[in-house]
Amino acid sequence: MNITGHHHISIYTKNAQENKSFYTDVLGLRLVEKSVNQDNPGMYHLFYGDETGTPGTLVTFFEIPTIGKNRPGTDAVSQISLLVPNQSALDYFQDRLEKENIPVYKTHYLNQNAITFQDPDGLKILLISNADYHTPAAWRKNPYSNVPENYQIMGLGPVEITVKDQAPTVTFLQDILGYHLRDSEETIFTLDDDSLYSDLVIIENQNETARPGRGFVHHIALNTPSDDDLNEVRRRINHEFGEYLRVIDRYFFKSLYFRHNKIMFEFATESPGFTVDTLVKDLGKSLNLPDFLEHKRAEIESRLHKI
Repeated sequence: MNITGHHHISIYTKNAQENKSFYTDVLGLRLVEKSVNQDNPGMYHLFYGDETGTPGTLVTFFEIPTIGKNRPGTDAVSQISLLVPNQSALDYFQDRLEKENIPVYKTHYLNQNAITFQDPDGLKILLISNADYHTPAAWRKNPYSNVPENYQIMGLGPVEITVKDQAPTVTFLQDILGYHLRDSEETIFTLDDDSLYSDLVIIENQNETARPGRGFVHHIALNTPSDDDLNEVRRRINHEFGEYLRVIDRYFFKSLYFRHNKIMFEFATESPGFTVDTLVKDLGKSLNLPDFLEHKRAEIESRLHKI
């Protein structure tokens, strides 16, 4: 079985247009897929990432216009981060964000220089200097971005998970998924000691459970590159927990979901990706539906506003 790091992170947003403007015009990511929640096709599902939406670079959002305020707390993905190449890129983004009147704070995270700010939904984001750490060879520059290539956001960095009892999560990551402990003092698990892109930081906290709202992270997806890798994760979870998980064909990738210790995990394949039905130059330009929803296009579009 092979898990190579993060695949994507999915979050709730209240306003898809505002969300798109922030992640493309301010952060410089590419909208690589404008689709719908396949379980609720009246809801937009937007994917942002590198040029082609490579796994590990993807931040995705479900639009819920009626959603209320998020109450931060435990038993949740409590913080996400994005990697930039170096200190110069951090300085560039600090200046860029401040010109948009977005408060920015300098900090350090996992011994790396970083800045922190919030998106329009109140989601706290860390930009971390990747410095000399490795990144996946598949990650691409984004020629469609208005951010210069040498400053661009590269992909997902460490993800922080807060739970009331970290022991079950530690066992799950080590014994079932094959992560290993990088730093026992901070309970950091990784798949590659020379990188930051696969890190999961586990925090134990007895506060109230988080209440979902705008800016809430619905799930973290881990990259199981092939069908064989995905099926082996399925086999291990079914055997260990007495579950009967099923693989779901999402058209752009296959996935399965498992809620463990209150945290929703998804496991997703790399293929076929967003170019299965769209040229690279046309990604994100129009509403894209998987083949099994195409016959409902008129009905679906009638329920969506234009973005």
